[in-house]
Amino acid sequence: MSVRELVEEPEIITSPQDKLSDIIGKMREKKQWVIPVVKDKKLYGIFSYKDLLARRISLETRIGTLMSPSVSLSINDDLTRIIAKFYTSNSRAIPVVDEKKRFQGMITREGLLKYLLESGQIDPAWKVREYMSSPAITIEAEETVARARWIMTRDNITRLPVMENGKLAGIITTKDIVDKLYSFSGRKRSSILTEEERIVAMPVKEIMVYPVITVTGGISLKNAVSTLLNKGISGMPVVEGENVVGVISGIDIIKAVSKKYEISVPIEAKLTRDLRSSDTKALIDGIVERYMGKLEKLVDVMSFKVSFKEEAKSQDKKYYKVTIKVSTKLGNFVTRDSDWDPAVAVKRAIEALENRLKRYIRKVEESQKRPPKEE
Repeated sequence: MSVRELVEEPEIITSPQDKLSDIIGKMREKKQWVIPVVKDKKLYGIFSYKDLLARRISLETRIGTLMSPSVSLSINDDLTRIIAKFYTSNSRAIPVVDEKKRFQGMITREGLLKYLLESGQIDPAWKVREYMSSPAITIEAEETVARARWIMTRDNITRLPVMENGKLAGIITTKDIVDKLYSFSGRKRSSILTEEERIVAMPVKEIMVYPVITVTGGISLKNAVSTLLNKGISGMPVVEGENVVGVISGIDIIKAVSKKYEISVPIEAKLTRDLRSSDTKALIDGIVERYMGKLEKLVDVMSFKVSFKEEAKSQDKKYYKVTIKVSTKLGNFVTRDSDWDPAVAVKRAIEALENRLKRYIRKVEESQKRPPKEE
């Protein structure tokens, strides 16, 4: 099995010079949420709905200023490499390039899942509860769209189960928020800002989707994949009775299969004793895995080490120092942060690392563009 058998030609391709107004309507029409950015047959990056989540952007904005760096696959890569790339980058779709970095097509997460299902790669004995992301990150029905947007951006996720009176009432996704933000066509900046303020102040129950497609923890992973593909969704809440106990997504299923190929994210975590034995460990693990996907889109990560140290104590609270050391093909990087909340500290440290990598990559790219000095 190789990339050649899974690669698809996307219906939409954009260029750095295209305007947002040229592309956003096509994305909705074709339901293509990840678009390759190509110029002179070379891959420049990708543009997705996630790039529009943080704020409402002018429709006159060039795609080149909005796009994100992209991982890519070689046309000659095998199945193990494909699974590893999706697993470590948490991508919805990955561009494929040839040996000269010319764009050849895309492999989508849905296409990979369909192949894994049809080729018998998903063990019938695997259960959803064994591979779901848990605990589920949720939001209350009366909380604002602004809050939902903030959580999605903070935790690098695309969906939130919506709770009301302790029960699942709906679900809100990145797509729901972006569609709402770009549902009006006002040209004046003042009218755009006023409308955006109105939308983000809404309670999420006004734009959430319901009823919700769900699955129980005891269902087989194969059945869950079939549901995702048949319903055209990327993930769904896992329920036990009236409780939301987790979320199962396409990437969770790819991670399950990756274990057969002994693929793993190169993460080493040193936690203090109290963190190892608390629910905070699951939260920290989730944060690190989600942010690893963002880092993998910037550079190949060879090792990632995070350590926690207690720096101070006040009554029942502890002040934690987080140190992150990452080894990449660009070199080694270290960042640190401290907070009473260890989850907050690790987020800030990884975000600082992400920003350092972006600055370093930008500096390298700019130096390569400069003409050589004359002798």
